[in-house]
Amino acid sequence: MFFINPQRIELTSVELNGRILDIGGGGEGIIGIYKGAQVITIDRKKSELEDAPDGNDLKIIMDAKELHFLDGTFETVTAFYMFMYVPMENRQEIFKEIYRVLKKGGELVLWDMVITKKGDNNKEFYGTEVKVVIGDKEIDTGYGTHWNKEQDLKYFIDLGNDVGFKISSKEEVDKKIFIRFHKPN
Repeated sequence: MFFINPQRIELTSVELNGRILDIGGGGEGIIGIYKGAQVITIDRKKSELEDAPDGNDLKIIMDAKELHFLDGTFETVTAFYMFMYVPMENRQEIFKEIYRVLKKGGELVLWDMVITKKGDNNKEFYGTEVKVVIGDKEIDTGYGTHWNKEQDLKYFIDLGNDVGFKISSKEEVDKKIFIRFHKPN
């Protein structure tokens, strides 16, 4: 595995409002830990949801390509190191579904990592260690994926623009991506 530098995510000061849909939130269940009962966590893999820590979030098996919610249901949708696992050909469809289920003025808050062009590197996987800070709690985890895709800040901004999102804030530092999209009123 090819590792980029470890990343640190300080969640405590990240504002997430209203009813939150956390896409791909199985495994570590970071957003569910942070916001508890405000969160509906979905993952297409039952095992990922079962592995997530017990909390006050509602866990549902669901594929983000077909969200079984009414239009305008959520104030916030989160994607925490999720898109790196999604095939490139499914991403626009997921962005469209997120846009559909967000209320006007709602936000998509996305964290992920830059995945560079593989080139001649012989490593099959690409990943990073991540330390997540929520108040006085620190969660040490990591994320890795097959090195068969590329993504960066511009890539995600273009995806968002294509479905109608506007950018509230964006940041790419040390291959860490953080973007707040909003759905116009």
